[in-house]
Amino acid sequence: MESDCLSLLPSVCKVLANPKLLLPDDTSLEKLLDWFRESMSQSYGKHIIPHQPSLLQFLLSVTTSQEMDPTVFSFALKLTGLLASKEDSFNLLEEKGMLQYMFEPDNWHKLDLWKNASVRCGWLQGLWNMLQHQQAMDFFCKRDLVKLVLYLQNDKSLFIASLTNQVLAHFLNSTMLSNDFESVAQNSPASTDWASVTTKVMIHMAKSLASEEQAVVLSGLRQLAVVLTQCREPLKEMLWTHVLEPLELLANLHDGSLTQHIMAVLQVSARSPLFIKPECRVEALMEAMLCSRNANTSVQCAALILQLENCPETLERKATNVLLHPLLFVTSCSLQPHGPDYDSLFEEQLTQRISCVPLITQSLSSIADLVCKSPLDDIPVRLITLSVISLLRICLGHHSTTLQKAGTYSHLIGCCKVQRCSLDVLGSLAACKENADTVHEALAVLLLYLQCPDVHATVLKKTHQAILKWFSICSPSTDLWKTVHHDLFPLLKKHVCDGRWEVRDSTLEFIMQLTATLKGNSKYVEALHDCGMVSVLFTSLSDVEGYVRASAVAALGETLTTTDLQLSTSLQEEAVKHLLTILTEDTDSFPRRAVMKVFTSWLKSTLVFTALDHTLSSVLSLGSSDFDWEVKVHTLELADVLMDSLLNCCPYSIHTFQSSDRTGIKQALNELMVLGLFDLLLKCLFECDRPVSEKACALLLKLQTFMRETFSAGHSDLTLEISGCSWSEEMLQRCYKKQQGNESNCMKNGDQVPDLPKKVGLFELLELLDLEDMQYISSLSSDHVINSPQSIMEDILFAAQQSEENVVDCY
Repeated sequence: MESDCLSLLPSVCKVLANPKLLLPDDTSLEKLLDWFRESMSQSYGKHIIPHQPSLLQFLLSVTTSQEMDPTVFSFALKLTGLLASKEDSFNLLEEKGMLQYMFEPDNWHKLDLWKNASVRCGWLQGLWNMLQHQQAMDFFCKRDLVKLVLYLQNDKSLFIASLTNQVLAHFLNSTMLSNDFESVAQNSPASTDWASVTTKVMIHMAKSLASEEQAVVLSGLRQLAVVLTQCREPLKEMLWTHVLEPLELLANLHDGSLTQHIMAVLQVSARSPLFIKPECRVEALMEAMLCSRNANTSVQCAALILQLENCPETLERKATNVLLHPLLFVTSCSLQPHGPDYDSLFEEQLTQRISCVPLITQSLSSIADLVCKSPLDDIPVRLITLSVISLLRICLGHHSTTLQKAGTYSHLIGCCKVQRCSLDVLGSLAACKENADTVHEALAVLLLYLQCPDVHATVLKKTHQAILKWFSICSPSTDLWKTVHHDLFPLLKKHVCDGRWEVRDSTLEFIMQLTATLKGNSKYVEALHDCGMVSVLFTSLSDVEGYVRASAVAALGETLTTTDLQLSTSLQEEAVKHLLTILTEDTDSFPRRAVMKVFTSWLKSTLVFTALDHTLSSVLSLGSSDFDWEVKVHTLELADVLMDSLLNCCPYSIHTFQSSDRTGIKQALNELMVLGLFDLLLKCLFECDRPVSEKACALLLKLQTFMRETFSAGHSDLTLEISGCSWSEEMLQRCYKKQQGNESNCMKNGDQVPDLPKKVGLFELLELLDLEDMQYISSLSSDHVINSPQSIMEDILFAAQQSEENVVDCY
């Protein structure tokens, strides 16, 4: 343990024991507990009390105090349990009577502390901390503390109720350290006590499930799910025999409010050996839930059943039929000529808007996963796809007159929730090989949504995403590209001028994504440029909304990298001119960030952007001077690509030379210097924004490694002009410190740095910077000092020294 912390510990304990002194919030105490926990995990943890008597004195003062702050008392409970997790400390605390006092609340009820939720929480956490060895388990059982834990299961605080489940699960699991529970029970009186308490817990859980109070039942189900998840065999099966009967009664009640909790229990049991044991009847319970008289309950259960691994085929098929039925019923489709008789179950709820929409969306949300992850042979994917397409048409009011039920569900027309969910499913279904011949039908309904003038902006965004997925599976030889030219692009051009900025933004984002996906498709690229879309993108660069301008920049940048079209120099120059204007004049940071990303992507492209080559120096200078730190980071990413292109002879380099040719390398380094890249890196190295300085440091280390591998010390013949640079003063100070070799000799009390040359060799400069140390310091989180144990203790002592009047005045 740190000596500085140990020296402060006695003072901190005195402060905590004094109820009259002001204390910081409980966050500091929780951090202090974390430090104790870490210390206890070390080999010397069991000796902490003998070596730190102040801890014992603090706990003794807590047991005798008649006036105790609930926050401090809660801390004391947790700390007592933590210390008692070691057997030696447990014995000492028990001899002093502290364990009895702390964990038998009858001793301190007179202080009304139990009414405070933080104290009840501290009691449970302290107990949980302590139950790590046999003596603590014996203490728990002999003192009948389980009774209070079970009482807290129904605490009004959900956090406390949840904590009781964890404590009980931990206790029950600890009793199963032996493989044979019955033999454990026969070995010793202590083990018999454990078995008795275990049985008591099981009986209590069964009674909770049989309670007439719904809150108690819900609490019991939550506890059962936690315990089943964590406990070992054979305890799991023993527990199941206690709760099976009340669980079956609950499953047959068909109470929708219990569905999620019952299914959570069944899902846990299905992942255990209980599922394959007929006497446990887990599958029968699932079928009972599936055949509920409530349609929502049935669909929820079906969705959860289909998430199970190794689900029995019969149960899986029944769940599938239930899950698909709402969709197929609404669109007048069926899996079989007569099908299962679910109509009576669903019809009433599907005719009411308040129940229909949740039912349809619940069904849709699981269909894509069902079909694409583990398709069953008897589920026709094409039928499901066409049903989703029909549902999308119904939502637009374009349903066929042959659909007898369509008029009944007029409440689906214009329903954004159903539209969004249906579009998600339709997009996912594009990945299914069975849908190769439904591309025309899918794109037709998606174009209908783009044509509809009153479709919600979020629905249009979902439409874009679905179109993207369906076009990605189209072959280059298909005739659908005529649809792109004559139908899709004209609609997109209209949406780029929509009055809603969200629509303009998502449309431009879609154009960028579609172009990136179909960049190698010559017919798409031809349609993109022939329809005048590039001109529209240029116009959007002047949009009034910053988000839209940023999306226009990204879309234009992607469009100009289409490889199947030789771009004219004039078009490149026009684009670069517009983007430089944004980088110089735009007051919104999003478009400027987008510009730097586009320039970086162009440098990576196999195309030659001569217009950009001539402006790189300006781009680096503007990026390094930007007030937005993300623009600076993107500028550094561009610098990274530029370094690689010149020094490693990448295909996108501005000048080509052999990397083994030192003359060529020196020329490349000189060109980087002329472009201002080194000035950019050194300027950003001293930025106050950590991501900027970290990135700059990483690039300088990369450059330093390259220089060491290429040149010997003093033979790079490359010098930098540092006078007048924004970073020169900081750099001179560092060079001076390095030359002195002693940090104490740095500038103090007006000392002047001696004159240094106005030019510094690049190799020498990189060696002087201590980049590895700078990178380490930069990698530390900003609160690595604030959250240290010593700092926390100092905060506690400082807060205690402040008078109440001063605190109020400051407030």
